[in-house]
Amino acid sequence: MQNKRKNKRIQIKECLEIEIDMHSESNFYTGFVTNISSGGIFVATYEPESVGVKIPIKFNLPNHDVDINTTGEVRWRREFNPWYPRTQPGMGLKFIDLQSRDQQAINEYLNSIREPYFYPEEELSTGSD
Repeated sequence: MQNKRKNKRIQIKECLEIEIDMHSESNFYTGFVTNISSGGIFVATYEPESVGVKIPIKFNLPNHDVDINTTGEVRWRREFNPWYPRTQPGMGLKFIDLQSRDQQAINEYLNSIREPYFYPEEELSTGSD
């Protein structure tokens, strides 16, 4: 099965959950972002919107002073399933109209929590001296 994701998602540890405020014409939501990529977020909520709905969202990243205000388009949703109670219900939102300063803040945050792909050669010990 091929992974269709364009952007690698980073799972946020429970202690780093990011609170998010969203609103639609009929509802105001507060949920938690439990994973994030440069292209979108998963919002844990028991009241996910329908696929295709565009929702104004506002959240703040740890160690970032300015709120990120953008619009998220619901790309997929997950209902609560009593057979799998540890699997969080919610919805995957794709960022649309994200400002460049906000994209930069997200990328900097991701780079600060992501393990490096490569390590400097001088730190690697090959044992073949």
